[in-house]
Amino acid sequence: MTSVVLTDFSKKAENAALYALKLAEKTFANIILYHLYEEVPAVNVPESGSWLIEDYDTYKKESTRGLLRLKEKLQVSNAAEFKPAISWFNDIGPDLASTCSGLITSQKVDLVVMGARGDNTVSHLLYGSDAYEVINNVNCPVLLVPEDCLYNSLETIVFANDFKQDYSEAIRFIADLARLDNAHIVLTHFGPYDNDAFKYIDEFKSADPYANVSSHFLPLENFREQLAGFAAKVNASLVVMIHHHKIALDTIFTGSRSKKMLDHKDMPLLVLPA
Repeated sequence: MTSVVLTDFSKKAENAALYALKLAEKTFANIILYHLYEEVPAVNVPESGSWLIEDYDTYKKESTRGLLRLKEKLQVSNAAEFKPAISWFNDIGPDLASTCSGLITSQKVDLVVMGARGDNTVSHLLYGSDAYEVINNVNCPVLLVPEDCLYNSLETIVFANDFKQDYSEAIRFIADLARLDNAHIVLTHFGPYDNDAFKYIDEFKSADPYANVSSHFLPLENFREQLAGFAAKVNASLVVMIHHHKIALDTIFTGSRSKKMLDHKDMPLLVLPA
């Protein structure tokens, strides 16, 4: 398994890297630290009749020093028996989503980890890029880690789902995470309670024979608030949602209602591709 950590060297990003490290120690994963430094257009200087060329070599050296410092911090923080291999990449460009997508493909990345803002919005804002752009352009799970979140163990995983299509790959990913600490997975559904509760559990278990699973129905009205409230009530270690690329993610993550998804600052959000 390989995880890539997106960093802008902020405290939020450093905390996400430490979270990724603790997770990597348990999953025997390796880590890639990735930093994209901003592409600044050259400026025409009429007096000299030439172009002022930005010193990109300086930018790259600063980026490299930052990545090496972060790598050293992670190595010092690693107290587990398994020592993840930590490598790093940096690149120049205006578009984090596309460059990150290329890295994921070339390095066969299994998980992207990024820091979430501390103001309850689902965004990490590396050079102004929203988490939406990364989630909508990469074909692998993306983990958003709140600024004050520390990884201890996964005890309860709340999985918001509809089972309207085959989510076998997503289910196996969630079950593998749950097995790390024998976490309890709660399948949440919206609407009146009916006899489908066991059906949903059976569908989950048919994709992966993980036993510690239950089902919980929530009122259909204001489902975002319902989900956030339920996750906080059960002290969820992780909330998991499915993203359909053909459906605008901002219908889930924007607006005052959705901000409540991260009101509980110890609650990471994992977004899986459909």
